[in-house]
Amino acid sequence: MNRISNMKQRARGFSMVELLVAVLVMGVGVLGVTGLQMVSLQNNRDALVRSEALQLAYDMMDRIRINPGAGVPGAAYDGIDFTDVPSAPADCYQNNCSAAQMTDFDVAVWQCSLGNHNETAVCQDLRQDTILPAEDDQPGLPDGVGSIEVDGAGVVTINVRWTGFGGEDETLTIQSQG
Repeated sequence: MNRISNMKQRARGFSMVELLVAVLVMGVGVLGVTGLQMVSLQNNRDALVRSEALQLAYDMMDRIRINPGAGVPGAAYDGIDFTDVPSAPADCYQNNCSAAQMTDFDVAVWQCSLGNHNETAVCQDLRQDTILPAEDDQPGLPDGVGSIEVDGAGVVTINVRWTGFGGEDETLTIQSQG
């Protein structure tokens, strides 16, 4: 009889406490994996935005190299500030433009591509004239703005600033000979 009693005790199964501990361990594990997934998605988004900012900065640098102007290379682009609003340029895709007109065109296209000025009439016109893609296709950076400085030796510094995750300002800077 002792033997049958021992077998019944061993075959009882799990207690409620063991089950609750197992559920707690699984819950903590699932929360940990979910947290890692969220961090991974944030980092991927930040990398995408930084990559786009870098592409936009190099696009402007290429525009400056193509249109160096007279005197110090790139000097015509000097003084573009984060607070500047794009001005209406001549359409240099459809017309032959002077170096000064091309500078205005390049700056307007760049500033509209950055994203902060999407609602301005100039940017709306550039998108309507298909000089820039539709805003849904290329919205730019979150609150993206840029600045350009050219020193006396022709070294061009391009800064691109946008609002990163958590509302912090992110800035990317490139420098090159104009």
